[in-house]
Amino acid sequence: MPLELSDLFVAPGSRVAVDERFVYDDLSAEGENLTVSPVAVKGQVTNTGGLVELTYTADFTYSKPCDRCLKETEKSVCRVFVHTLALSAEHEDSDDIIVVTDGALDLFSLVRDDILLELPVRHLCSENCLGLCPQCGQNLNEGRCDCKTQAVDPRMAILDELL
Repeated sequence: MPLELSDLFVAPGSRVAVDERFVYDDLSAEGENLTVSPVAVKGQVTNTGGLVELTYTADFTYSKPCDRCLKETEKSVCRVFVHTLALSAEHEDSDDIIVVTDGALDLFSLVRDDILLELPVRHLCSENCLGLCPQCGQNLNEGRCDCKTQAVDPRMAILDELL
């Protein structure tokens, strides 16, 4: 459902409150599906005389496998986003301005895009995650394995015999 802002663009000093809750069932990052709790969006759109600005906070929880150990982990996120809105961008060459055609803003899509851009590139269960053993697949966070700690490249095995 679009956020109707037509009246806001013509009335300097006016404000529109934003208080929404969005459910995203189809979010994926880097080819992996994300499980995201309903996203609570609170903020406002303000016309400060020639400049219309959307400021909102997105609060949600998502779960994704750790990139090192593959354990499913959950992270809470609370981010503030600020966007400048305009009815047209004929005199501006900025990618920072969101053009609101017909005075209606698709807040659902904007929040989804902001969330995906804000997620970390590397998702870890903890900063000191040890990951999986490359030989046997043991989760090294849960305990050691009996594998040889330093794997020998098969091309260099003959040199290992010399030592």
